[in-house]
Amino acid sequence: MTRAATVLLPAWLLAVPLTGQDLAAERDRVMKAVAPVKDVDLPLRPLQEGLGLVFVREVREPGASSLRLRFAVDNAPDAGASWAIQVKDAAGQLAWSAWAGDVAGAAFWSDEIEGEAARVEVYSARPANPVLLRIDKLVAPTRKVEPLSITGDRNDLASISIQGHDPWIVDRGRSVARVRYVGDNGAAYSCTAFLVTRDLMLTNQHCIATPSEMDSALVDFDFDAQGARPKTSRLRELLQTNFALDYALVRLKKPVDRAPLRLDAAHPPDREQLLIIQHPNGEPKQISLRDCKVDGPLVHGRREPGTDFAHQCDTMSGSSGSPVLRFGTKTVVGLHHLGYDAQAVFNRAVHIDRVLADLSPAHRAEVEAGQPRP
Repeated sequence: MTRAATVLLPAWLLAVPLTGQDLAAERDRVMKAVAPVKDVDLPLRPLQEGLGLVFVREVREPGASSLRLRFAVDNAPDAGASWAIQVKDAAGQLAWSAWAGDVAGAAFWSDEIEGEAARVEVYSARPANPVLLRIDKLVAPTRKVEPLSITGDRNDLASISIQGHDPWIVDRGRSVARVRYVGDNGAAYSCTAFLVTRDLMLTNQHCIATPSEMDSALVDFDFDAQGARPKTSRLRELLQTNFALDYALVRLKKPVDRAPLRLDAAHPPDREQLLIIQHPNGEPKQISLRDCKVDGPLVHGRREPGTDFAHQCDTMSGSSGSPVLRFGTKTVVGLHHLGYDAQAVFNRAVHIDRVLADLSPAHRAEVEAGQPRP
């Protein structure tokens, strides 16, 4: 989408407050779904008697670029972890596995399996197993998501892997990840998140809003080019969210081997040069730098005046949750969350000091303790 018209008044004067929209409507407004969630009923039974491999089911969705499967446990055995699942891709390679001791609750999502077909194998550790497993939902994306928030007359997003970028940009990019998750509103989405400590990340509340969405999330580090094999992590806790400031603080299951981004409580002045590191459309990591500047230091956000600053950096659906950095100091001053729409011709980021001030004392202390030194 290109900028539609010249604005005669300062952009920040045109901001319109967002009030009272539910999460599904908000997602429809600022994001594009990767794919719908399909309800299915694929029992993984009857189990054969004996130990080891006791059931096999082939799952196929013609035309899908990948599959994610949700498994439901209807009747867990009383004694211990007695079953396991392996999922293989169309080439017969193991793509994902889980055993009863890995999962909590009555339903859980697989990782993403490349291609349109998967072989699901059920294994038993007891001769007669009463467990009742089934696949009750699946996600099968088949198309790309269209751009949403390109400003100006062209798309200036550039791959982070292009030779010639300042080394610090690539270094900071190691702390930015793609987040793929299944929304409670029945669709799969992609967002961006970034490290604020070695195991805490910030993204948008309109990305990860509930524990079930957190449980479904795949966090991909180092997805910097087509064909790259990212280092994928899972989330352990949804620590805190805020609708008005549109943030979610989440904890990874394990700390990662990279430094967090340094947060900067100063407000960037109008026209300051910015940089956004992001995963637009869930694609490999890209940056917005050309014409990426502050376009109004205080604008309305989701609900309140002055929570945000406006910027003219190119973003797309999937860029939600990206860090907005001051180019001069290489520090994070904003959390990108709203794109160009019919109401305004600028993108918006929440001032990071507003997020820090809203955190509980314990969470803020943990973030501050885990921050890199200046």
